[in-house]
Amino acid sequence: MSPTALPAPAPCTTYGAVLGSPYVARLVGGTLTGRLPNGMAPVAILVWATASGGSSAFGGLLSALYGLPSALTHPVKGRLMDRGGHSTVHLPAGARRRLGPT
Repeated sequence: MSPTALPAPAPCTTYGAVLGSPYVARLVGGTLTGRLPNGMAPVAILVWATASGGSSAFGGLLSALYGLPSALTHPVKGRLMDRGGHSTVHLPAGARRRLGPT
């Protein structure tokens, strides 16, 4: 290969080809179903706050406060998982959760 030759283009992979692979649709469906409560909790907090007589600004503040700990801790958790693996993070976290509420 000469220094001026261009590399071969990467093959074009479509979403249909990926989702058609074995077990991928089941994995994506389970992942989306499992994460649905995390996405609906801020909406539920907002609805609860406005239904109980609070303003939508107060509901938005509560929803933001709900998401703040995740926004602050998940990058650190991801970095620890990248460095030490999933089990080095999940096993101590699971053991701590068994001890009781935070």
